[in-house]
Amino acid sequence: MPKKEEKPKEESEEEEEEDEEDDEDDSESESEEETKDDKAKFTPPPRAEEKAEEKEPEKPKEKPKPFSVEFKGHTEFPPMQAPCKIEYCPTCGLPPDFCQYGPSWDKCKPWCMEKYPHYYPELSGASLEDAKKTAEAAQEKTKEKELPGGKKKGAVSPHVYIKKLSRGGRKCVTQVVGLEGFEIKLDAMAKLFKKKFACGAAVVQGDNGQPDCVEIQGDFGEEVIEIVQSEHKDIPYEKFSCSEGGTKKKGKPNGRQ
Repeated sequence: MPKKEEKPKEESEEEEEEDEEDDEDDSESESEEETKDDKAKFTPPPRAEEKAEEKEPEKPKEKPKPFSVEFKGHTEFPPMQAPCKIEYCPTCGLPPDFCQYGPSWDKCKPWCMEKYPHYYPELSGASLEDAKKTAEAAQEKTKEKELPGGKKKGAVSPHVYIKKLSRGGRKCVTQVVGLEGFEIKLDAMAKLFKKKFACGAAVVQGDNGQPDCVEIQGDFGEEVIEIVQSEHKDIPYEKFSCSEGGTKKKGKPNGRQ
């Protein structure tokens, strides 16, 4: 048989390179077609509004309106047989449907929720226990302090007042008022003043609802402050006030000296 003619190596390598180039061209054309198809299928998302709609300001809550009924003339009602009994609020003294307009609505709310819930339908979902806690907190804020003699006074910051009063010409006495505000026993302080100053000192009952005081025979102002602060170091100097002038009136000693 005749032998096949062998091609030179250079020609075979050139043909292989041409085939590879053709394959690469084909793959590039296919990828370009695929990208075109993808671009044709792609749909961009809708653009967001450039300016977001401004939120409308929240309207203030309207105050609850009082309980009301349809008006009818007196001739449309049956004749009255007995007077109507109205229960008034034990806290503010107003009718239950007007407690919300009174001066102490937080205190009246639990009573209205228990006794007259039909007057306040907007409170149907409110917690009665929370209302009671709020009423107790409001009661503590307005709690009054009762002074000797039955006179009531709003709780204020305690203060010690030292007054120098003249008695019988050149003699004078020193009154110390307000020690009870710092939970200091007047009897103990009277004994301490008597010992330190070597003079008479006693607890005198106040007149006309005035608080009791410690009365010392003699002129002592700054000395009283030093003794009180030595026994009660938590009381600052700013809590003391000294004044002069006036005549001593006859007090009612409690018999405690």
